[in-house]
Amino acid sequence: MTIQSSITGPTDGGDPPMSKQRRLEFDAQEDQVVAKANQLIQGRHDFTTAEQRIFVSMIAKLNRNMETFPEQKIRIEDVCGPSGIDPSNLYRRVDEITDNLLDKKVSVRQNNSQGEETRFKKYNVFSMCEYKRGSGTVTAKFNDDMAPFLLKLKERFTLYLVTVFLRLRSRYSTQIYERLKMRQDLRHLSMSVGELRRELSIENKYSKFSDLKRSVLERARKELKEKADIYFTYRINRVNNSPRSIDFFIHDNEPVIQEILEGNESMPDSVPGRKEQKENEPANSVKGEEGQREPPNVDAKALFLSDRTQEEIQFLDQDQVDDLYGQARDQVTREEGEVSEVYMESMIASRMEKLWGESSRP
Repeated sequence: MTIQSSITGPTDGGDPPMSKQRRLEFDAQEDQVVAKANQLIQGRHDFTTAEQRIFVSMIAKLNRNMETFPEQKIRIEDVCGPSGIDPSNLYRRVDEITDNLLDKKVSVRQNNSQGEETRFKKYNVFSMCEYKRGSGTVTAKFNDDMAPFLLKLKERFTLYLVTVFLRLRSRYSTQIYERLKMRQDLRHLSMSVGELRRELSIENKYSKFSDLKRSVLERARKELKEKADIYFTYRINRVNNSPRSIDFFIHDNEPVIQEILEGNESMPDSVPGRKEQKENEPANSVKGEEGQREPPNVDAKALFLSDRTQEEIQFLDQDQVDDLYGQARDQVTREEGEVSEVYMESMIASRMEKLWGESSRP
Protein backbone atom coordinates (compact mmCIF):
# COMPACT_ATOMS: atom_id res chain seq x y z
CA MET A 1 0.00 0.00 0.00
CA THR A 2 1.43 3.35 -0.99
CA ILE A 3 0.26 6.52 0.74
CA GLN A 4 1.14 9.92 -0.62
CA SER A 5 0.26 13.38 0.61
CA SER A 6 0.22 16.72 -1.10
CA ILE A 7 -0.44 20.10 0.49
CA THR A 8 -2.28 22.79 -1.41
CA GLY A 9 -2.62 26.41 -0.40
CA PRO A 10 -1.09 29.86 -0.47
CA THR A 11 2.56 30.44 0.33
CA ASP A 12 2.00 33.60 2.38
CA GLY A 13 1.53 31.79 5.64
CA GLY A 14 -1.27 31.65 8.16
CA ASP A 15 -1.30 31.19 11.89
CA PRO A 16 1.25 29.24 13.88
CA PRO A 17 -0.41 26.22 15.47
CA MET A 18 -0.78 27.66 18.96
CA SER A 19 -1.53 31.32 18.17
CA LYS A 20 -4.52 33.05 19.74
CA GLN A 21 -7.61 32.82 17.57
CA ARG A 22 -9.57 35.81 16.33
CA ARG A 23 -13.21 35.03 17.11
CA LEU A 24 -15.11 38.09 15.94
CA GLU A 25 -18.47 36.46 16.58
CA PHE A 26 -17.85 36.32 20.34
CA ASP A 27 -18.07 40.13 20.68
CA ALA A 28 -20.56 40.94 17.94
CA GLN A 29 -24.17 41.94 18.48
CA GLU A 30 -26.53 38.97 18.58
CA ASP A 31 -28.33 39.85 15.35
CA GLN A 32 -24.97 39.73 13.52
CA VAL A 33 -24.28 36.16 14.58
CA VAL A 34 -25.53 32.85 13.19
CA ALA A 35 -25.80 30.01 15.73
CA LYS A 36 -26.34 26.50 14.37
CA ALA A 37 -26.23 23.12 16.05
CA ASN A 38 -23.31 21.11 14.69
CA GLN A 39 -25.75 18.40 13.61
CA LEU A 40 -27.38 20.91 11.29
CA ILE A 41 -24.06 22.08 9.86
CA GLN A 42 -23.12 18.48 9.13
CA GLY A 43 -26.49 17.82 7.52
CA ARG A 44 -27.21 17.58 3.81
CA HIS A 45 -29.22 19.98 1.68
CA ASP A 46 -29.48 21.21 -1.88
CA PHE A 47 -30.09 24.91 -1.22
CA THR A 48 -29.03 27.31 -3.94
CA THR A 49 -26.76 30.18 -2.93
CA ALA A 50 -29.74 32.59 -2.80
CA GLU A 51 -31.74 30.18 -0.66
CA GLN A 52 -28.80 29.72 1.70
CA ARG A 53 -28.51 33.49 2.07
CA ILE A 54 -32.14 33.87 3.12
CA PHE A 55 -31.96 30.82 5.41
CA VAL A 56 -28.84 32.06 7.23
CA SER A 57 -30.08 35.67 7.43
CA MET A 58 -33.26 34.43 9.11
CA ILE A 59 -31.21 32.45 11.64
CA ALA A 60 -29.19 35.55 12.57
CA LYS A 61 -32.41 37.44 13.34
CA LEU A 62 -33.55 34.86 15.90
CA ASN A 63 -33.67 35.51 19.60
CA ARG A 64 -32.08 32.20 20.56
CA ASN A 65 -33.66 32.13 24.02
CA MET A 66 -37.17 31.91 22.60
CA GLU A 67 -39.29 28.78 23.07
CA THR A 68 -40.90 28.93 19.62
CA PHE A 69 -40.29 30.62 16.29
CA PRO A 70 -41.97 33.91 15.37
CA GLU A 71 -42.57 35.25 11.89
CA GLN A 72 -39.48 37.18 10.78
CA LYS A 73 -38.63 39.69 8.08
CA ILE A 74 -35.39 40.32 6.23
CA ARG A 75 -34.62 42.89 3.56
CA ILE A 76 -33.45 41.68 0.17
CA GLU A 77 -30.89 44.48 0.06
CA ASP A 78 -29.31 43.23 3.31
CA VAL A 79 -29.02 39.72 1.88
CA CYS A 80 -27.27 40.95 -1.28
CA GLY A 81 -25.17 43.82 0.09
CA PRO A 82 -22.13 42.04 1.59
CA SER A 83 -21.40 40.09 -1.62
CA GLY A 84 -21.94 43.04 -3.95
CA ILE A 85 -24.73 41.24 -5.81
CA ASP A 86 -27.26 43.47 -7.59
CA PRO A 87 -30.51 43.01 -5.55
CA SER A 88 -32.59 43.49 -8.70
CA ASN A 89 -31.50 39.99 -9.78
CA LEU A 90 -32.96 38.55 -6.60
CA TYR A 91 -36.13 40.64 -6.79
CA ARG A 92 -36.91 39.09 -10.16
CA ARG A 93 -36.69 35.57 -8.75
CA VAL A 94 -37.90 36.06 -5.19
CA ASP A 95 -41.36 34.56 -5.74
CA GLU A 96 -39.78 31.42 -7.12
CA ILE A 97 -37.22 31.35 -4.31
CA THR A 98 -39.83 31.64 -1.56
CA ASP A 99 -41.85 28.84 -3.21
CA ASN A 100 -38.76 26.66 -3.27
CA LEU A 101 -37.87 27.42 0.36
CA LEU A 102 -41.18 26.00 1.53
CA ASP A 103 -40.22 22.68 -0.07
CA LYS A 104 -36.60 22.66 1.01
CA LYS A 105 -35.43 20.00 3.45
CA VAL A 106 -32.31 19.37 5.48
CA SER A 107 -31.20 15.82 6.23
CA VAL A 108 -29.66 15.49 9.68
CA ARG A 109 -27.46 12.55 10.56
CA GLN A 110 -28.82 10.24 13.26
CA ASN A 111 -26.48 8.11 15.38
CA ASN A 112 -27.24 5.20 17.67
CA SER A 113 -26.11 4.93 21.30
CA GLN A 114 -22.68 3.68 20.15
CA GLY A 115 -22.17 6.78 18.03
CA GLU A 116 -22.61 4.89 14.76
CA GLU A 117 -24.44 6.60 11.93
CA THR A 118 -27.76 4.88 11.25
CA ARG A 119 -29.72 7.17 8.93
CA PHE A 120 -30.47 10.75 7.88
CA LYS A 121 -33.69 12.27 9.25
CA LYS A 122 -35.30 14.89 6.98
CA TYR A 123 -36.86 18.16 8.13
CA ASN A 124 -38.73 20.90 6.28
CA VAL A 125 -37.00 24.15 7.14
CA PHE A 126 -39.86 26.67 6.87
CA SER A 127 -43.57 26.40 7.62
CA MET A 128 -44.33 29.75 5.96
CA CYS A 129 -42.48 31.93 3.45
CA GLU A 130 -43.82 35.03 1.68
CA TYR A 131 -42.71 37.91 -0.47
CA LYS A 132 -45.06 40.86 -0.75
CA ARG A 133 -44.47 42.73 -3.98
CA GLY A 134 -43.02 46.18 -3.49
CA SER A 135 -42.07 45.59 0.13
CA GLY A 136 -38.45 44.62 -0.50
CA THR A 137 -38.70 42.07 2.33
CA VAL A 138 -39.15 38.33 2.75
CA THR A 139 -41.30 37.12 5.65
CA ALA A 140 -40.82 33.57 6.90
CA LYS A 141 -41.33 31.30 9.88
CA PHE A 142 -39.18 28.31 10.73
CA ASN A 143 -40.76 24.91 11.11
CA ASP A 144 -41.11 24.05 14.81
CA ASP A 145 -39.09 20.86 14.21
CA MET A 146 -36.03 23.07 13.63
CA ALA A 147 -36.05 24.32 17.25
CA PRO A 148 -33.49 21.79 18.60
CA PHE A 149 -31.00 22.97 15.99
CA LEU A 150 -31.51 26.75 16.36
CA LEU A 151 -32.99 27.64 19.78
CA LYS A 152 -31.67 27.35 23.35
CA LEU A 153 -28.38 25.85 22.19
CA LYS A 154 -26.20 24.86 25.13
CA GLU A 155 -23.48 22.68 23.59
CA ARG A 156 -22.25 21.35 20.25
CA PHE A 157 -23.08 24.45 18.24
CA THR A 158 -21.13 26.82 15.99
CA LEU A 159 -21.14 30.61 15.72
CA TYR A 160 -20.11 32.83 12.84
CA LEU A 161 -20.80 36.33 11.54
CA VAL A 162 -23.68 36.48 9.07
CA THR A 163 -21.90 39.22 7.11
CA VAL A 164 -18.94 36.91 6.46
CA PHE A 165 -21.23 34.15 5.20
CA LEU A 166 -23.07 36.58 2.94
CA ARG A 167 -19.80 37.66 1.32
CA LEU A 168 -19.34 34.21 -0.20
CA ARG A 169 -20.84 33.49 -3.62
CA SER A 170 -20.20 29.78 -4.09
CA ARG A 171 -22.54 27.34 -2.33
CA TYR A 172 -19.56 25.05 -1.76
CA SER A 173 -17.60 27.90 -0.19
CA THR A 174 -20.40 28.53 2.30
CA GLN A 175 -20.78 24.87 3.22
CA ILE A 176 -17.04 24.34 3.65
CA TYR A 177 -16.82 27.59 5.63
CA GLU A 178 -19.44 26.38 8.12
CA ARG A 179 -17.66 23.07 8.61
CA LEU A 180 -14.33 24.80 9.17
CA LYS A 181 -15.83 27.22 11.69
CA MET A 182 -17.15 24.18 13.55
CA ARG A 183 -13.54 22.93 13.91
CA GLN A 184 -11.82 26.31 14.21
CA ASP A 185 -10.68 25.73 17.79
CA LEU A 186 -8.91 22.52 16.74
CA ARG A 187 -7.42 24.07 13.57
CA HIS A 188 -8.04 20.86 11.63
CA LEU A 189 -10.77 18.94 9.83
CA SER A 190 -10.25 15.55 8.23
CA MET A 191 -12.74 14.06 5.78
CA SER A 192 -12.67 11.16 3.39
CA VAL A 193 -13.36 12.06 -0.22
CA GLY A 194 -16.61 10.12 0.05
CA GLU A 195 -17.68 12.10 3.12
CA LEU A 196 -16.94 15.37 1.35
CA ARG A 197 -19.04 14.34 -1.63
CA ARG A 198 -21.90 13.20 0.57
CA GLU A 199 -21.97 16.24 2.87
CA LEU A 200 -21.87 18.64 -0.08
CA SER A 201 -24.48 16.57 -1.98
CA ILE A 202 -22.18 16.09 -4.96
CA GLU A 203 -22.08 12.30 -5.19
CA ASN A 204 -23.11 12.49 -8.83
CA LYS A 205 -21.00 15.49 -9.83
CA TYR A 206 -17.30 15.93 -10.59
CA SER A 207 -16.62 12.23 -11.14
CA LYS A 208 -12.96 13.07 -11.75
CA PHE A 209 -11.20 14.16 -8.58
CA SER A 210 -9.28 16.77 -10.57
CA ASP A 211 -12.62 18.42 -11.43
CA LEU A 212 -13.74 18.30 -7.79
CA LYS A 213 -10.44 19.80 -6.71
CA ARG A 214 -10.70 22.64 -9.23
CA SER A 215 -14.42 23.46 -8.92
CA VAL A 216 -14.98 22.82 -5.22
CA LEU A 217 -11.77 22.80 -3.15
CA GLU A 218 -9.77 25.41 -5.02
CA ARG A 219 -12.71 27.71 -5.58
CA ALA A 220 -13.60 27.59 -1.88
CA ARG A 221 -9.97 28.03 -0.79
CA LYS A 222 -9.48 31.12 -2.94
CA GLU A 223 -12.81 32.68 -1.99
CA LEU A 224 -12.30 32.19 1.75
CA LYS A 225 -8.77 33.61 1.51
CA GLU A 226 -10.17 36.71 -0.18
CA LYS A 227 -13.37 37.25 1.85
CA ALA A 228 -13.64 35.27 5.10
CA ASP A 229 -12.24 35.54 8.63
CA ILE A 230 -10.65 32.09 8.25
CA TYR A 231 -9.12 30.30 5.31
CA PHE A 232 -7.65 26.87 4.76
CA THR A 233 -4.82 24.97 3.23
CA TYR A 234 -5.25 21.28 2.64
CA ARG A 235 -3.46 17.98 2.26
CA ILE A 236 -4.69 15.27 -0.11
CA ASN A 237 -3.88 11.79 1.20
CA ARG A 238 -3.60 9.15 -1.51
CA VAL A 239 -3.50 5.37 -1.50
CA ASN A 240 -1.82 3.93 -4.59
CA ASN A 241 -2.18 7.38 -6.17
CA SER A 242 -5.95 7.42 -5.59
CA PRO A 243 -7.28 10.33 -3.44
CA ARG A 244 -8.54 8.86 -0.18
CA SER A 245 -9.00 11.68 2.31
CA ILE A 246 -8.42 15.39 2.78
CA ASP A 247 -6.92 17.19 5.77
CA PHE A 248 -8.05 20.81 6.03
CA PHE A 249 -5.79 23.13 8.06
CA ILE A 250 -7.61 26.20 9.39
CA HIS A 251 -5.90 29.60 9.64
CA ASP A 252 -6.97 33.04 10.84
CA ASN A 253 -7.28 35.45 7.92
CA GLU A 254 -5.90 38.56 9.55
CA PRO A 255 -6.21 41.02 6.61
CA VAL A 256 -9.90 40.22 6.25
CA ILE A 257 -10.43 40.34 10.02
CA GLN A 258 -8.95 43.83 10.09
CA GLU A 259 -11.11 44.83 7.12
CA ILE A 260 -14.24 43.62 8.95
CA LEU A 261 -13.27 45.42 12.14
CA GLU A 262 -12.54 48.68 10.37
CA GLY A 263 -15.85 48.52 8.52
CA ASN A 264 -17.89 47.70 11.62
CA GLU A 265 -17.72 50.38 14.29
CA SER A 266 -20.15 48.47 16.52
CA MET A 267 -17.36 46.02 17.27
CA PRO A 268 -15.65 46.97 20.56
CA ASP A 269 -11.93 47.70 20.63
CA SER A 270 -11.46 44.69 22.90
CA VAL A 271 -12.22 42.25 20.09
CA PRO A 272 -9.20 40.00 19.43
CA GLY A 273 -7.52 41.11 16.24
CA ARG A 274 -8.23 44.84 16.59
CA LYS A 275 -4.49 45.39 17.06
CA GLU A 276 -1.93 44.33 14.54
CA GLN A 277 -1.29 40.61 14.75
CA LYS A 278 2.35 41.13 13.90
CA GLU A 279 3.03 42.24 17.49
CA ASN A 280 2.48 38.66 18.62
CA GLU A 281 3.78 36.72 15.62
CA PRO A 282 7.01 34.75 15.97
CA ALA A 283 9.94 36.23 14.11
CA ASN A 284 10.78 32.98 12.34
CA SER A 285 7.78 30.98 11.21
CA VAL A 286 8.41 27.43 10.04
CA LYS A 287 7.58 26.59 6.45
CA GLY A 288 6.37 23.24 5.19
CA GLU A 289 6.17 21.60 1.77
CA GLU A 290 5.96 23.85 -1.28
CA GLY A 291 6.98 26.87 0.83
CA GLN A 292 3.83 26.79 2.97
CA ARG A 293 3.63 27.17 6.70
CA GLU A 294 3.94 23.82 8.44
CA PRO A 295 0.40 22.57 9.13
CA PRO A 296 -0.70 22.59 12.77
CA ASN A 297 -0.13 19.55 14.92
CA VAL A 298 -3.14 17.23 15.04
CA ASP A 299 -3.91 15.69 18.42
CA ALA A 300 -5.98 12.50 18.15
CA LYS A 301 -6.92 12.60 21.83
CA ALA A 302 -8.21 16.18 21.55
CA LEU A 303 -10.20 15.30 18.42
CA PHE A 304 -11.73 12.28 20.18
CA LEU A 305 -12.64 14.24 23.32
CA SER A 306 -14.12 17.12 21.32
CA ASP A 307 -16.81 14.74 20.05
CA ARG A 308 -17.80 13.49 23.50
CA THR A 309 -20.80 14.77 25.41
CA GLN A 310 -20.36 16.26 28.87
CA GLU A 311 -21.92 13.13 30.36
CA GLU A 312 -19.51 10.85 28.50
CA ILE A 313 -16.50 12.92 29.58
CA GLN A 314 -17.52 12.57 33.24
CA PHE A 315 -17.14 8.79 32.96
CA LEU A 316 -13.81 8.90 31.14
CA ASP A 317 -10.50 9.14 32.94
CA GLN A 318 -7.09 9.85 31.44
CA ASP A 319 -5.98 6.22 31.70
CA GLN A 320 -8.93 5.13 29.55
CA VAL A 321 -8.17 7.79 26.94
CA ASP A 322 -4.48 6.79 26.90
CA ASP A 323 -5.42 3.11 26.54
CA LEU A 324 -7.80 3.86 23.65
CA TYR A 325 -5.09 5.93 22.00
CA GLY A 326 -2.51 3.15 22.36
CA GLN A 327 -4.83 0.50 20.92
CA ALA A 328 -5.85 2.75 18.05
CA ARG A 329 -2.28 3.72 17.19
CA ASP A 330 -1.17 0.09 17.14
CA GLN A 331 -4.02 -0.83 14.78
CA VAL A 332 -3.46 2.11 12.43
CA THR A 333 0.31 1.49 12.34
CA ARG A 334 -0.24 -2.15 11.36
CA GLU A 335 -2.75 -1.24 8.64
CA GLU A 336 -1.25 1.94 7.20
CA GLY A 337 2.49 1.57 7.68
CA GLU A 338 4.67 4.65 7.29
CA VAL A 339 2.47 7.75 6.90
CA SER A 340 2.67 11.42 7.84
CA GLU A 341 2.03 12.23 11.50
CA VAL A 342 -0.93 14.45 10.60
CA TYR A 343 -2.58 11.62 8.67
CA MET A 344 -1.67 9.13 11.41
CA GLU A 345 -3.28 11.22 14.17
CA SER A 346 -6.40 11.79 12.09
CA MET A 347 -6.77 8.04 11.50
CA ILE A 348 -6.11 7.31 15.18
CA ALA A 349 -8.90 9.68 16.23
CA SER A 350 -11.29 7.87 13.90
CA ARG A 351 -10.19 4.46 15.25
CA MET A 352 -10.53 5.67 18.87
CA GLU A 353 -14.12 6.57 18.03
CA LYS A 354 -14.74 3.03 16.74
CA LEU A 355 -13.08 1.36 19.74
CA TRP A 356 -15.05 3.58 22.11
CA GLY A 357 -18.30 2.58 20.42
CA GLU A 358 -17.41 -1.10 20.66
CA SER A 359 -16.50 -0.85 24.35
CA SER A 360 -19.80 0.97 25.11
CA ARG A 361 -21.96 -1.82 23.72
CA PRO A 362 -23.78 -3.96 26.29
